[in-house]
Amino acid sequence: MKTSIDSVEFFYRKFYYNRHTLTPRLETESLVRSALNIIQNEQIDAVMDVWTWSAIIWISIEKESGIDHVYWLEKSASASKVARSNIALHDSKMKLIKSDLLSHFFKEKELYDFKGKNVLFVANLPYIKNEDWINMSEDTVSEPKMALFWWPISGFELYEKFFRQLFRFKDCFWIQKIFSISEIWFDQKDVAQDYFKKIWLEVAFLKDLRWIDRFINIEI
Repeated sequence: MKTSIDSVEFFYRKFYYNRHTLTPRLETESLVRSALNIIQNEQIDAVMDVWTWSAIIWISIEKESGIDHVYWLEKSASASKVARSNIALHDSKMKLIKSDLLSHFFKEKELYDFKGKNVLFVANLPYIKNEDWINMSEDTVSEPKMALFWWPISGFELYEKFFRQLFRFKDCFWIQKIFSISEIWFDQKDVAQDYFKKIWLEVAFLKDLRWIDRFINIEI
């Protein structure tokens, strides 16, 4: 059971977490490696860390990549407090923004200039259909439900909303290219493929450490 504040090692570094944030897991380190691979092979100008709760994912990427323009988007005020502790611990340069996915940028468009830039989005959204405890391990009982469950049908609905916003973001800010790496549930590949076929978008599915398709790599 999580205490008020605890620490864990993730990607060779110490981080804080508590009952308001997801417990960092080994599988998610593959998300970090995938993001680093994109940064290494593409000219990335800015990074958006979308709903990754305690900022552990992006800080791990930041310390290995040297990217300076980082925006951390979070809806949960409780998770933000833990993220601030991790940002202070690792002297991170990321900018914290309270936002429902990318809505902040659409409301405050005049404050940002991404014209002609390449932007990477790293997302770990709630992706489990409501109350699907059967397919979950015992250690998830103490996880915040807001971080796990979101939609009743497939659990992929929030990602569909996010991907729609990516297209809008590119048009709104005259982005040169958008890259996105996202973590999904172990049984969502077919659901995701059906969705991307409907919108005529080619994507790549990447495997986690157990060779399960758990990550979606997108270029727009």
